[in-house]
Amino acid sequence: MKNIKIKNLNIQYQDLIVLQNFNASFGKGIHWIQGLNGSGKSSLLKSLCGIVPVTNNVVSIMGYDLNTQAIKAKSQLCFVADKPEVYPFMSGIGFLKLLARIKGVKLSDELFKFMDAINLTPYKDINFSEMSFGTRRKFTLCSVFIGNPQVILLDEPFNGLDKTTTELFRLWLLKARNEKCLLIVSHDTHMLDNIHKNIIVLDD
Repeated sequence: MKNIKIKNLNIQYQDLIVLQNFNASFGKGIHWIQGLNGSGKSSLLKSLCGIVPVTNNVVSIMGYDLNTQAIKAKSQLCFVADKPEVYPFMSGIGFLKLLARIKGVKLSDELFKFMDAINLTPYKDINFSEMSFGTRRKFTLCSVFIGNPQVILLDEPFNGLDKTTTELFRLWLLKARNEKCLLIVSHDTHMLDNIHKNIIVLDD
């Protein structure tokens, strides 16, 4: 079974057609989405997690229809947007606990170890409004460790990261690709050098 199946996906904003009759399926591994600005890369990821609405029988996540079985489908995935926008009054640990509560799980030891490794723990009680872009990005990346998602959608995940965090996250990707389906949109081509990946090019 493929982790993601897409059948005749259409995305249109008023008169602008972004994707038309797009078909694809993705299994375990790293899938790198490429294309010019405006070709639909971010819109594709948003459609796969329900931010951009889709009709019945267009997108399935781990066998669940994203429209008719939304709760089951979304419980299998994690989406990290290109901009780490979170409630400004919420603390970093509060954000992670909220995600865990939504998924009905507890925060894992793996998460706390990763936070320690990227020097994020000292900022856990700081509100997002007081964080730098890079720190906000680190907290949103930590969502991949919550609830064991089988499908992970990453939009420009390396933006704003320091060298240590970038390398540790690259190592995590290398490990996770054997167990999960990872769709990545990134203009930082060198970040995925020497990593086996499936490349999908969206035409403008």
